[in-house]
Amino acid sequence: MATLPRIIGDDIHYHIILRCNNKEHLLKGESDFNRLYLMLGEGKIKFGFKLYNYEFLNSHAHLMLSTHQGNFIDQIMHDICLKYAKDYNQRHQRSGHFWAHRYRSRIILNDQHGIACLRYQHRNVLSAGIVSKPEDWPWSGYCYYAFGVEDSLLEPHPSYLSLSEDLIQRRRMYRDLVNTTIPSDKVPNILEKGNGEMTCRFIRMVRQVECLRRQSLKSYT
Repeated sequence: MATLPRIIGDDIHYHIILRCNNKEHLLKGESDFNRLYLMLGEGKIKFGFKLYNYEFLNSHAHLMLSTHQGNFIDQIMHDICLKYAKDYNQRHQRSGHFWAHRYRSRIILNDQHGIACLRYQHRNVLSAGIVSKPEDWPWSGYCYYAFGVEDSLLEPHPSYLSLSEDLIQRRRMYRDLVNTTIPSDKVPNILEKGNGEMTCRFIRMVRQVECLRRQSLKSYT
């Protein structure tokens, strides 16, 4: 089956998934994570994209970003992925592919979709059993959103800002959203199929997160 072309343009919000070759745990430690973090910063300066979140795990990484200034997602990701692969192989005296395949991208359609994506990314380390609390994983934007910890790479996603006009309440609501489980949290690889569109399974997750958001909002009013 032919691969469908990506939707590209300015002011488009994406959920990006990058997987290491053969699903190996190639991102082994602080130096590997830190290099990826730094290259995202360099990419922001070069291409002018906005970065709303990152979630680095040993075998893959999630990003949430939007494109601007005529610099489109294919150009951005090609530059970052190529530079990181070359840097990694040089540092580890390794050859061959670092990334598994063409990166996956999903268009974020609205605020409901956006907050579900953000929550999904921040629950990855919980689903993988790496930590028991999302704030215990340093290679993530979770603490930026949940506790206001400064992160020079990030700015808040509009879907997060829509939770509440009150800063303290917004952070509290987001912590509740991430730490409260929903049925879709038990579905593995919920984003792995489809070409740029939400899968049926992810649509169900968006609806469940929206119900959870409304319940959380009622508790604060």
